[in-house]
Amino acid sequence: MDICEKLAIQDYKFRLVFGRTRIDYDAEKDDANRTKHGYALESAVYLLQRIIFPFGSKPRPHAVSDAFIENGEVRHMHISVDDNEKVVFMVTTMRPDETVRVISFRRASPEERNRFRELTGYVEA
Repeated sequence: MDICEKLAIQDYKFRLVFGRTRIDYDAEKDDANRTKHGYALESAVYLLQRIIFPFGSKPRPHAVSDAFIENGEVRHMHISVDDNEKVVFMVTTMRPDETVRVISFRRASPEERNRFRELTGYVEA
């Protein structure tokens, strides 16, 4: 029986299973993301790790979307706050082996920042 069956959730739901979940990204896609958006996918991994394990760091607001289909796979949008206290936007997908795969990471658009403020009350400095 896999994790989704044990938890009685659909396999496309965003989930964290302590002791099993990993976060990764495609190194080739990282270069493209840095060029296009100015952010490293590795930074998204670091941000997600701090959100999951906020020990010793200031907790940050974070919002996750419902699942949606893009390019034939189920994805989730996340909006959070980076180390410079800027609102950032990332897209992830869940892999079958409890791996969160970061697909994209960038500065949130003005509309996304407004939506994040509405959801969390967070206002950028």
